[in-house]
Amino acid sequence: MPRPAPLPDGLSPGPFRSSTARQLGASAGRLRRSDLFKPFHGVRVASTSLARHDEADLREADEYWRLLEAVALARVDAALPLLGPHAVLSHTTAARLQHLPLPLRLRRDLSVHVSVAKREKRPQVAGIRSHLAPRDIRSAVVVDGRRVTSPVQTWCALAPLLRLGELVAVGDDLVRRIDPPAATAELRSAVQRSAGRHGAKKLRTALELVRPRTDSPKETELRLMLVDGLLPEPIVNHPLFDVRGDFVRHGDLAYPRHRVLVEYNGEQHRTDDAQFRLDTEQLERIVAAGWLVVQVVKGQMSDPTAVTRRVRAALLARGWRP
Repeated sequence: MPRPAPLPDGLSPGPFRSSTARQLGASAGRLRRSDLFKPFHGVRVASTSLARHDEADLREADEYWRLLEAVALARVDAALPLLGPHAVLSHTTAARLQHLPLPLRLRRDLSVHVSVAKREKRPQVAGIRSHLAPRDIRSAVVVDGRRVTSPVQTWCALAPLLRLGELVAVGDDLVRRIDPPAATAELRSAVQRSAGRHGAKKLRTALELVRPRTDSPKETELRLMLVDGLLPEPIVNHPLFDVRGDFVRHGDLAYPRHRVLVEYNGEQHRTDDAQFRLDTEQLERIVAAGWLVVQVVKGQMSDPTAVTRRVRAALLARGWRP
């Protein structure tokens, strides 16, 4: 088979609309050649684009999650030519682009979510999920050249899609300790403006559970686990000092009155020797200063009852009374 003819001059080297290609002289037959792929109706990309893959293609890949994020980004870019100025990326798509913590089931969803201000502007294309949300349009910001809903409005839009604890984890991430994208007051104002919106009740409940200065979604999950287990709410990222009064680090979840510290240890403690040594040295200084430390690792999070029992025993040993 002869090599495909060159595409017309003036076409974007990235995703382009089929209608634009035809206006520039490309035939319908040219657009069906094997060097091009149709990720969405009316769009073409190079056949080598990651946009041609779906989640099922990657299940056996060694770097599944990294590749999945790359495919998701390629599909977002492939959808952009169809959106125009009346739509912005939103919901889980905006959350992905803003690196907000999504549960695994939503990270696997490669649908492109967009919000529009008017019903007639909704793209009617398979693979693109449209939402009528004028307020989200007005909040739009630019992330890496793509128009997306603001982080706070993205959080509000996620309310119907997330479970309560997951929604709290995203809210915590927005007001996190390091480089927070928002302030608690911004979340509160957005929730007030969301009265009547689908998921508004869940948003109000989540807002009351959001705490600033967190460092990870797992910290949030562990904090909510302890509260659900009828234990006192711990303080997030409490400053810790050694016997000489020198600052050691911030503790994940602390009960200062009883000097009980609950620490979540993720994968980096197993795979990073330098981090493991540093953590061990710091915990020794904290224990020497009179703290009782309960360490929780990733695999233990699936048994909330056992985790809560251990923390309860530590608190009781330090004089706490229910």
